[in-house]
Parts: sequence; structure tokens; C-alpha cells
Amino acid sequence: LRVLSMLLRGGWIKLRSIKNISFPVFIASGCRVIGPINKLNLGKMVKIEGNVIIQTHSKRGITLSDKVTIGEGTKIRPSSYYGGELGDGLYMGNGSAVGVNSYLGCSGFIYIGDDVIIGPNFTAIAENHNFEDSRVPIKEQGVKRTPITISNNVWIGCNVTILAGVEIGAGSVIAAGAVVTKSLPP
Repeated sequence: LRVLSMLLRGGWIKLRSIKNISFPVFIASGCRVIGPINKLNLGKMVKIEGNVIIQTHSKRGITLSDKVTIGEGTKIRPSSYYGGELGDGLYMGNGSAVGVNSYLGCSGFIYIGDDVIIGPNFTAIAENHNFEDSRVPIKEQGVKRTPITISNNVWIGCNVTILAGVEIGAGSVIAAGAVVTKSLPP
């Protein structure tokens, strides 16, 4: 019954956006898409678990390729809810999965390759606040957006944070609890 209801929700989204959503897709209850549905691209057999929020307001949209899984409670947020410049967006390759309660701050573009497995409580932030002028409040100095790239066949443990500008090479393993501030070779 649960799978059937997820399939029906996926079918409803497919009806609302025929050309950029493949079928079948599975969407659990409590999921919200905020923004234009035409900025959301879903491949076949995508599974979006409960209470996921996907904000689509972005320059390049949100693409979840075939057989992608988004864990329960995950937030995908490319742009501020409060206005300002549009963020860039997110691409997740075939067979990749992100664990429960993760946060993808894709105001700078986040690229996740094929067959990437990511544990729960993952955070990726593709921007940094500017703070060079101590006379001006940090929140008024703006941000610098820098993309994050995670290559194919990467395993990222639970509670990992990846910061703006980092590139993770193919076949890498990131230990649980790591804060990744520098790029890693394949």
C-alpha cells in the first residue's frame, strides 16, 4: 500500500509536468516542491522519501537522474526564501542516494555523479558569507558561490559536511563526521 501511494503521488507530479518527469517515480507523503515544477527533472525509478522539501527556484534547476533516492527529511535549497539572487541548482547522477535528514545548499552548483552513496545527516554548502570588512555586519556583505563536485562511485559516511569549492575525486571514501574543506584526488 505504501509503495502504491508513493507511485500515485509520482504519477500526479508527472501529470503536472509531462516532459521533464519520467515514470515511474515514487514520492512519499509530506513531500513538498516549492517553486516552478518545470525546474524539477526526475528520471525513472526516482524515490523521494517522506517530508522532503525541494525548492526549485534556481538558474539550472534540480535534476535527479534515474534510480536516485532522496532520504526522508532532506532539504534541497538553491535559493533564499527571502528573495535575492537565484541559486544555481543541483544535479544527481544515476543510482546515487542521499541519506535521511540531509541538507543540500546548492546556491552554488552541486554536481553529484553516478553511483554515489551518502549517509544520513549530510550537509553540502556551495556558498560562503563574505566577512572581510569588520565595519560592516557579515549579513550585509553578501556571499560568494563556488560549486561542489562529487565524482562517480564515492562513498560519503554519516554526518559529513562538504564546503564550497570542494571537488571529490572518483572512488573516494569520506569518513563519518568529516568536514571537507579541500579537494581530494580520485
